[in-house]
Amino acid sequence: MIKNISFLTINKTIAMVISYLLLMHSHPIYAEDNTDETIRQLPSISVDEIFPDDIRYTPGAASSLFSEEIEQLRPYTLHDAFDFTPGVRTIDDDVLGRRSGIGIRGAPSRRSRKTLLLEDGTPINGSAYLDPSAHYTPPIERLESIDVLKGAGHVLYGPLNNHGIVNFRTKTATLTPQTDLDITGGTQDTMKAHLMHRRTIGPVGMVLSYTGVNADGIFDVENTKFHDFFGNFNWKVNPQHELDVSFLYFTERSDGYDESNLLPAEFSRAPFSKAGRLARFGGNTTETGWGQQFNNISIEYYKTDLKHDFQITDKLSMVNRFFATDLDRPRFTVDPDDITFNPNSAVLDFDGGGGTPFIQGAQGEMVGRERLYRTYGVESRMEYAGLDALGLNHTFQWGARFERHLQDDRRRGGATGEVLDIDNRGRLTRDVELQAWATSVFFQDIVQVGNWTVTPGLRTEYYEQKRQRKSIPLDPTIRDRLTTNRALLLPSISFLYDGLNQTQVFANVARGYTPGFARTAEDDQFPLEPETGINSQIGLRTMAFRGISLETAVFYNVITDTIVQLPFTNDFQNIFINAANSRSYGMDFSLRADSNAYIDSKYNWYGQVAYNFTNAEFTEGIVDGNSVPEIPEHVAALTLGVQHTSGWDVSATVSHFGSFFTDPNNTEALTVANEDGDILTAGDDLEIREPIVLGRVKSHTLLSARASYTPPSYDNLTLWVQGRNLLDRLYIVDLENGIRPGAELTVTGGFRLTF
Repeated sequence: MIKNISFLTINKTIAMVISYLLLMHSHPIYAEDNTDETIRQLPSISVDEIFPDDIRYTPGAASSLFSEEIEQLRPYTLHDAFDFTPGVRTIDDDVLGRRSGIGIRGAPSRRSRKTLLLEDGTPINGSAYLDPSAHYTPPIERLESIDVLKGAGHVLYGPLNNHGIVNFRTKTATLTPQTDLDITGGTQDTMKAHLMHRRTIGPVGMVLSYTGVNADGIFDVENTKFHDFFGNFNWKVNPQHELDVSFLYFTERSDGYDESNLLPAEFSRAPFSKAGRLARFGGNTTETGWGQQFNNISIEYYKTDLKHDFQITDKLSMVNRFFATDLDRPRFTVDPDDITFNPNSAVLDFDGGGGTPFIQGAQGEMVGRERLYRTYGVESRMEYAGLDALGLNHTFQWGARFERHLQDDRRRGGATGEVLDIDNRGRLTRDVELQAWATSVFFQDIVQVGNWTVTPGLRTEYYEQKRQRKSIPLDPTIRDRLTTNRALLLPSISFLYDGLNQTQVFANVARGYTPGFARTAEDDQFPLEPETGINSQIGLRTMAFRGISLETAVFYNVITDTIVQLPFTNDFQNIFINAANSRSYGMDFSLRADSNAYIDSKYNWYGQVAYNFTNAEFTEGIVDGNSVPEIPEHVAALTLGVQHTSGWDVSATVSHFGSFFTDPNNTEALTVANEDGDILTAGDDLEIREPIVLGRVKSHTLLSARASYTPPSYDNLTLWVQGRNLLDRLYIVDLENGIRPGAELTVTGGFRLTF
């Protein structure tokens, strides 16, 4: 109820602000036509996008996957879409990729904690300054593009800017009314529905969207449902002023999901089974397992954005934004306590070996981890363009941003046999409040000298973190409060040369950082030191050859106080350490070629390559020379396809994901261990709720394919079919509290109708 009241208050406040601005800016000019000329007069500095208007003039490695390509490649999930983006790696924690795992170059993928995720320029990590875990990403069906900026953008965007930035851009209003209906069905009990309406009425554009998904998970007890409601209204008040407001509500229920994954013997016996996970108790072996079908995770997410663009003069512009997000993420799991470990048995022995299987209404206990994130931000950016001084052309950009972050980290427990979920959360057993204030100021000068563009800049970040542990039951006189603050200078300089035929050469060097994760730090460590890095790259992009587009870059990053997550939990908490300094180097490569640039034919044969090589190693301490966990050396995807003018398109993709270690010690073989890293032997106690399995995750290569057809006489209708893991390979995707397998063979089909 408190959460609902707070958002009602926010929405009322926004409505009052909008009303005020409408009165302030309303005058006869607002009725002018919404022409391209008017659009071009709006500010070139933007809070919505991370690229210049023309991506070719981005002074760093950059890529966009547009809606047309998304519809052509038909990725099953958002994670699958990143197969086609070099330098980006995803690790599935669930079959739909809802537990976001996105990494760029030398950034581990787990929960996207080292990658800045934006939606239309608004941060969507849980809390970038307290706990940057990502529990929400937008459904792919409503995206105009997925933009990725690698090793650049440190001045304009932060924090989490050591490795790269991802911006999900939502589709915008159309000049004429357009409605899109997408229906998808297939194996894994997959059912998706997407409905979007876009139009412009006079000076006001609007977008209304709904996306719903229901699909089984990777294990036999898992099922995921989510609903995404989105609305955007854009008012071009006059050639000087533009107002934009958007609202988002996202809700997810994932039943049977938890991070209690399999032991090696269990994986060998039944890699996709939890309901049939053998358990011995009462002298018998039963296929009913020990109650993991009652595990669940839920998401309730709200996001509000209000933006005002103001073209003050021909050269001076300003954009101001207010944003607020509210994320409620409760997760509940059965807790059978420790059992006796037997490395040679797939049977979990609860008969004399400890532990208490959960039986609804009869025995056992469920526990919960409840995380609530609330973020509020105000940002102002300005640009002064076209200033000639000392024979050079300057464009000055500067701005400031203030953010307020609040997080509640709670633990809950249920009564004997009581099933817990979002509507019945149980008794509160632990309550920790976290707060952060952050202020950022930046300035950069885009200097043009002939064919050269040089951009020096500086971003300053100051943030304060507080953590306060409340007593249970609540006693206001007992407060365990820890606090800290940090100030950082993040200089950057980039170069872009555009003097070659349709070719740009770019280079940059910049300092970036990731704040220490306040939620998980031990009291005597609070908080972890921020991870800082010096990031450099040089590369080129070209379209000099007909029908071919290419981008490649080499990079070298030096990281201080590398933050590493261990592949297990302790006392219900993820474990992070500042392991040691590290460095990473490598290259990205992307290529697209089309035959119709050379051959006049009804057929267009095309090929696309996305490849990344990354070597990331620790450079000091007892782990000197070891690989940084979760970072494979090689990730690649090769797509070959053919289009025909009659409206059909067929393509196939071979994707490869290299092997990686899961712990700083680089344990090679699959090993069951305790939280100190000691190998368990027969007779040792095993925390079966979240077992610790260390080792190297082996590489895997998968085949996917898709086909679509748009009838010539019905160009508003597209029929399609898609399949992933077509050879039905069995592979391990990660070792996070046990072994988690990758997705099975999945085939889906559907249609898109536009009217």
